[in-house]
Amino acid sequence: ARGRARSLKSASAFGRQVRRRLNQMASSPIFSPSAWAELQRGTANVHTRAVAVKFNTSVCMVGLDLLLGLWCCSYTLKHSREVLHAVDSLSLMHTRMVLQAVRWIMGVPAGLKLNDSLDYCLGNLCILGLQCFQVAYMLCRPMFPFILLSVSVSGVFGATIMAAIVSDLLSLATIHLYTFYALGARWHGLQTRVLSSLWRLFRGKKRNVLRGRIDACDYSLDQLLLGTMLFTLLVFLFPTTFVYYLLFFLLYSAVSVLQACLACLVWILNHFPLFSVAQCLWDPAHFPGGVRLELLSSASTDPSWRPLSGLSAHSTDSSSHSMQGS
Repeated sequence: ARGRARSLKSASAFGRQVRRRLNQMASSPIFSPSAWAELQRGTANVHTRAVAVKFNTSVCMVGLDLLLGLWCCSYTLKHSREVLHAVDSLSLMHTRMVLQAVRWIMGVPAGLKLNDSLDYCLGNLCILGLQCFQVAYMLCRPMFPFILLSVSVSGVFGATIMAAIVSDLLSLATIHLYTFYALGARWHGLQTRVLSSLWRLFRGKKRNVLRGRIDACDYSLDQLLLGTMLFTLLVFLFPTTFVYYLLFFLLYSAVSVLQACLACLVWILNHFPLFSVAQCLWDPAHFPGGVRLELLSSASTDPSWRPLSGLSAHSTDSSSHSMQGS
């Protein structure tokens, strides 16, 4: 159950963002009576300043997130028709481009001669999968206004929540590309491993699994004959399967780039220290500026001690602490 929960959390950007917000609320000084009381007293020690800066930074990040989310919510609600039209156009363009690419591969792509039977089989399977996607899209199309309304309303909870939901919806909308890519990658990996094993067979080698090395081995004539037949068959089929794998790898990589851009936006909104930057520009003395070491003359027999003092950029009343060396 724990592994399943971890996999679900890693698969959903919305789940990760909600978990981060809950952890951020749980670690806030508001839920810690001692830290909150210390902030209320206004003591000027280093720990209190660090807690105050961390708390104010979190408040500023959440406030900026909420403001951007409200703006995105109002924009999408105001231009809902344009957004729905853009989604329809992108979906139709995506399906048409993938179909054209598959039909191009089923011909003679870039002058490369593929296996006709395997090419026809794989191409028809891809076209069948795309047609199933079109049917599912037409069935779900009446729900698009409700989905858009839900995504827009989620902006009330912040732009990061909205971006995470859009990323999850993008994963659902391109699940057919992920399926084709996963199957192609699995088959390509299996075919590559089999070809590597057969290549070692021709050289009279085998992989020693226990010792993790390649050892010499004597094969019989029947084994060499069967290996030659399988190797020849897989070598001639390899370009056909590799072309389909490369196609869906590029398509899935394009989707991954879009999701990476959304994840980068969420990361910036979650980690950008807005309050710290503003505080550093407005009051640099609030932050320590470094450490100063001074060599002092002492009548003690052990002169190996130095005073250690924290420096502020514009403060003149920094406290000095001495560190006695052993």
